[in-house]
Amino acid sequence: MNRLFFHSIGAAIAVSGLLMVHPAAADDSPPLTTPSLETGNKPLNEPAPTGPTPKLVGLNGFAGAMFVDLGPINDRLTANGYAAKLPLVFPILGGQGFGLFGHFLIGGSGAGLLARSVDGPDGSKVSASGAWGTFDFGYQLVRVNGFLVAPVISLGGYGMDLTVSSKASDSFNAALMSHNRGADLTNNGFLMGFSVLAKSIIIGRNAHVADARSGYSLGIRLGGLYGIPTHGWRSNGADITGGPTAGLRGGYAALSIGAGTW
Repeated sequence: MNRLFFHSIGAAIAVSGLLMVHPAAADDSPPLTTPSLETGNKPLNEPAPTGPTPKLVGLNGFAGAMFVDLGPINDRLTANGYAAKLPLVFPILGGQGFGLFGHFLIGGSGAGLLARSVDGPDGSKVSASGAWGTFDFGYQLVRVNGFLVAPVISLGGYGMDLTVSSKASDSFNAALMSHNRGADLTNNGFLMGFSVLAKSIIIGRNAHVADARSGYSLGIRLGGLYGIPTHGWRSNGADITGGPTAGLRGGYAALSIGAGTW
């Protein structure tokens, strides 16, 4: 199972200076000239430059649930004598990092679907799991006092695993000699997605950017994914023909916790 996680983070540095003037002592040499004290209503020391504007960034982890369309796979299970069907809701764990450039959000995210399984005939078990990773491109609709709302378009890839295994007890030698104790089927492809994220700084302080705060955040992300298989089903690198047409497709909802400045 592919686990693809992309992270994006930035830093800001402000630099200041101090001007020191030393008087010159008089001696027998020709007198030295001194700068005029006439300032023309201007301060003797100009304010030090503040440097570039700090970047607005965020990094968080999220957990939630995803509804996955496993209809074509469950149809095959039923046709091959499986009384139970794979569940359609999977727990997900993942992470996201992003930066704000003007009104645009650029970053990456990735998540894994925790495996779920059902019993099959003759003491067998079938399990399904998956993962995805994407580049994220969004646009901030709202950003004020640490509250951010942005729709996001995601492009990347996914991987799905379907594992059929035996639950029967056996000796080590017998397990080595048996060639039909299980099969690991994989399905990889291109992934597109759309989501809306909303985040708020709940513990923090005002940042050096107008209407921005820095600190710890809490948020929610709602979205959908549509995977397009690129190689069909494979097992141990070999093609498996005649498999169901299926990709990582469905909708998800997740709560996030992290830190950042926006």
